[in-house]
Amino acid sequence: MSKFTEENIIFANKIADRVKSLRIKYGGKRQSDFVKKYNVEKQEISRWESHVKRNEKTGNITGRGITIYTINKFCNLINISLKEFFDDDLFRK
Repeated sequence: MSKFTEENIIFANKIADRVKSLRIKYGGKRQSDFVKKYNVEKQEISRWESHVKRNEKTGNITGRGITIYTINKFCNLINISLKEFFDDDLFRK
């Protein structure tokens, strides 16, 4: 597994934030609402929305971000394209 640079961590966390905002938009404020609507496991949604963090003392990374395949799966669930997923001001900053 490659090391996360600070830039990678920021990008992974933007993806997690985008998943969360779209989950709320398409499935409701609570993760359990999305779970019921799209028949996915709550743990899976929670993992998709989890941030990657670096321990400042040890430098160790927690979290791993989600793959493009998982992002695509999420997009298919809510019926949007990958282009629509990434076409957001969040990724222009």
